Amino acid sequence: MYTEASGSRWSLIHSLLDAVRRHHSSVAVVDRGVEHSYAELDRLSGEIAGGFAARGLGPGSLVAVHGHRSWTRCAAVLGAWRAGAGVVCVDPGMPAPRAAKITRFSDLVLHADGAGPTGPGGTELTVDEVRGNPLEVPREGPVGYVIPTSGSTGEPKSVAVPPGVLAALGDWHVRHWSHDRPPHTLQVASIGFDVGYEELVATWLAGARLVVVDDDQRQDPFTLMDVIREHRVARLFLPVVGLHALATAAAFEPDAMPDLREIAVAGERLVVNAEVRGFCASGGITLVNEYGPSETHVVTQYRLAPHEAADWPDHPPIGRAIAGAELLRHTDGVLRPFAPGEEAELMVAGGSVGIGYLGDQELTDARFRTLPHDDGAPRRCYATGDLVRFDGTDFHFVARADDQLKVNGYRVEPGEVEAVLNALPGVRRAVVVAVEVAGSRRLAAAYTRTATDGTQPEQLAAHCAAHLPAYMVPKHFHALEELPVTANGKVDRAGLRALFGTVRTA
Repeated sequence: MYTEASGSRWSLIHSLLDAVRRHHSSVAVVDRGVEHSYAELDRLSGEIAGGFAARGLGPGSLVAVHGHRSWTRCAAVLGAWRAGAGVVCVDPGMPAPRAAKITRFSDLVLHADGAGPTGPGGTELTVDEVRGNPLEVPREGPVGYVIPTSGSTGEPKSVAVPPGVLAALGDWHVRHWSHDRPPHTLQVASIGFDVGYEELVATWLAGARLVVVDDDQRQDPFTLMDVIREHRVARLFLPVVGLHALATAAAFEPDAMPDLREIAVAGERLVVNAEVRGFCASGGITLVNEYGPSETHVVTQYRLAPHEAADWPDHPPIGRAIAGAELLRHTDGVLRPFAPGEEAELMVAGGSVGIGYLGDQELTDARFRTLPHDDGAPRRCYATGDLVRFDGTDFHFVARADDQLKVNGYRVEPGEVEAVLNALPGVRRAVVVAVEVAGSRRLAAAYTRTATDGTQPEQLAAHCAAHLPAYMVPKHFHALEELPVTANGKVDRAGLRALFGTVRTA
């Protein structure tokens, strides 16, 4: 069994640097076939941290790391943490208006590769321009990373998460890795998705190697299998759609992936199909269902053993608390644990709770609250908006308590997409819903037009693509004379979903 000390008594940066220095001769990152050691990681991240410090950046600062998945971007994230700065990762493929919104709280934009400027007008530098004398003593910062999520007002929300959340989650992963080889891990998560930080921290704390894949590789499951075999990858973190694609491709691939031991799935409700059962059973792969909103990162886990794959449910539970999270319900004015059979909104307390929303104290106060507990000790907690049921052992996801959607693992507020569509001349009102197409969730938009305009779906899609990331661009559009409403006068979203089922979707 592969084991490694985790340094849980320390902060995130001290735990990471301890692992980096204990494994200095081992491979830390593989990027485009080039291996980079932990010693190289220590050196480059230290120089980046020193450059930040020389520019007055440190605890309380926020650095936007703008770049594709790469060795340099990995080192830049660690460099920011060594300086005590928080990180927000920005995808170079993101539309400039969206990138400007995401980086608006940043003190500096660091280009980790050859990508062009983001456009917000602040300080933008390359890694080579930032590098300075190594920062010898790491600094503690209040923010580990910031995750932009969709906002109902039309502006993205910026969720600030403390480094302790990652430290606890990474430590948990290291202590619970029970397989016979090091957890070499693909870095395959979408840029800006919090799973990307989980991949990095869980791998480096274990002294394993992080294998970077580019966008072409991550979208081709056959290429992904080749990478897994070549680099003896033992662990993957995938969205549900990625799991399904890999399992389907594996059915046509004669070569096994003998080192692959675990696939963790997060971001949306796990759906287990026949291909997934067969893939995991034949490969001896444990399937891990993770759950957690952006405001907390992962707070539950449910493990599915490969020898029991034939009996895996279609919708597995989300499991039980991990990494110091406390799962509670709020009833009669107090927090308390769930009783068996109870169904209610999940409240998360403990060390997993984030800081709040940058620049929005009102929303922070509404969602992050300190409430009395029935044991007499108040808890600071986050109201997830997710309805869950407790069966006495594990939690099960039931539904959202609001209109928020999950699409390909990303959280989407329909209001943000609607705000972009409603800003287009010729659109009187647009409403966005999620529809299921061949087992995949997609966004669809119904809209009414002004009397004189002939706005076409192609124009709407292009307008959205210029202002929103690809996952927030609706795939289906339908013009209506009037939007359907319910008896109480609200837009009939269920009716719209049914309408799209009869128009262009399945």
